[in-house]
Amino acid sequence: MRKTLFLFFVLMFCANFLTAQTDTIPQLMEKLEATSDNKAAVITISQLLKSKELSETNRLALQITLIHKYQELQQWDVCLNYCQQQVTEAHAQNNTLAEATFYKMIGNTYYYIPDKDKAIAYWKKCIGISEPARFNLLLEQCYHNIGSVYLEQSEHYDWAEKYLQQSVKLSIANKTDEQALGRLHYRLLATLYERTNQLDKALKAYEDVITKSRQAKDSSNIAEALMFSSGLLIKQKKFNEALQVSNEALAIARKFAKLDMVRTALDFHSMNLYAAGKYKEAYEFKTEVAEIILTRYNSDLNNKLSEAEAKFKTTEIQHEKEIASVKAKKEKQFYMLAFISLLGIAGSVFYYLYQKRNVKQKIQMQLQVQEEKERLSRDLHDNLGSQMALLSNNIENLDSNFKKQQPLDENIEKVKGTSKQLLQTLRETIWILNKKQVTAQEFFDKLVDYTHRYLQFYPGMQLQVKEDFSIQKTLNSNEALQLFRICQEAVSNACKYSGSTILLLQGNSQQTFFEIIIQDFGKGFDTNKISEEGHYGLKNMQQRATAINATLIITAAADKGVAVAIKI
Repeated sequence: MRKTLFLFFVLMFCANFLTAQTDTIPQLMEKLEATSDNKAAVITISQLLKSKELSETNRLALQITLIHKYQELQQWDVCLNYCQQQVTEAHAQNNTLAEATFYKMIGNTYYYIPDKDKAIAYWKKCIGISEPARFNLLLEQCYHNIGSVYLEQSEHYDWAEKYLQQSVKLSIANKTDEQALGRLHYRLLATLYERTNQLDKALKAYEDVITKSRQAKDSSNIAEALMFSSGLLIKQKKFNEALQVSNEALAIARKFAKLDMVRTALDFHSMNLYAAGKYKEAYEFKTEVAEIILTRYNSDLNNKLSEAEAKFKTTEIQHEKEIASVKAKKEKQFYMLAFISLLGIAGSVFYYLYQKRNVKQKIQMQLQVQEEKERLSRDLHDNLGSQMALLSNNIENLDSNFKKQQPLDENIEKVKGTSKQLLQTLRETIWILNKKQVTAQEFFDKLVDYTHRYLQFYPGMQLQVKEDFSIQKTLNSNEALQLFRICQEAVSNACKYSGSTILLLQGNSQQTFFEIIIQDFGKGFDTNKISEEGHYGLKNMQQRATAINATLIITAAADKGVAVAIKI
């Protein structure tokens, strides 16, 4: 229904205002780019492109938006065929700007597939047309893309430097050097120089980023560039200067008041102090990091325990009231039975049946309360107990090493890692328990956020998301918690074992079910071996699914990846 209304609105908008396209087409394209209903957007743009009233500029802009939608739908063949067709038409019409633009879009599509060699080849075709025609913005984008790919592949650093330097020159000419893309040129150059041990050049590139970020008043980017530049200064043995720079980054981060940035700045500053031989100060800053994590964790844990205790007390009070009510009913029944004893057998049978029903309800209620307590205790123990024990052990090792004047970095990193994992697990559990019901959309958004954070530790894997929640579906807190644990295990297995470069999350809800599919395209495995030793995680996933009457299907084959589908 929403798709139909969207199409009706857009088509009516086009019919009424196409004659005033200079003002309306850019606004319409913003809406089309922003919409998540990509299929409807494709239909709308295709209708718009049939108009003969469009200017060349607006037609090209709409075609670029259409290609973006094909890419988001992962319709690679359709996208490539369309671009090749437009290249042929643009060449026949001697429209060099359109021809160069579509070559660039073909290159972008191959990059996403991914086939980076073909992507580079088509970007170079765009450059070949754009250089004599001086299409400088296209040139800047293609030079940047090619340099980035060479840098990603960790080969041909000289070529990467050549293309990135050219993109910097063009950004200055295009006056885009103070925008996000312009600053990114310098960032990539700095990374390249650092990898090739050209520390002076890397430092100069970071200084350019810092200068331009100060001009743009981008505090986050300033702090980040200062941190990295301090690391370069440490490599050059310029300890005092490095400490001044990392201290400034820490001051900016504290003022910015973003927890993750403050912790990162503290890490950089403590590492610099350690490298400078100031072990005591380094330990103090590392301790501050640990304290931040522990304080946040203790606060959240105490709040949740208080809430859980309050819930249990409320349940207990309600249970006592119900028992008292049952007792009162029993007493009333006793006196009534004494009064109506003359009624004989009929009254006795009625009393027996009524009593049996009330006792059964009482037992069921007690079992439900006990089951809820055990479920919550088991989940907290399984997900938090082992992590808290590991955190305690790591802190004891940290204290022991400090007293023995031994290096602390490894122990501190263990404390940080364990604390982060513990805090995140607690947050997810609290979020689910605080809600009596969770919509399928809310649950899927939470899963996508979790996966994004988890993939930060696996930079070689790209997340792709597909969703359709046009029909509302809700989960209770137990269903949401068990389902989230299953998804966590599936994401963890894909990242650790698949070797895939793509992780696909799909979610959709219908009237009668909610389904999630987590799929990788890596090594896969033999599903016949799931029941054998070494697959306890998969067994636990099946047990959790059974507990909430969900259907869990694991589809896998060697070298064809794994797909985990959960339907509830």
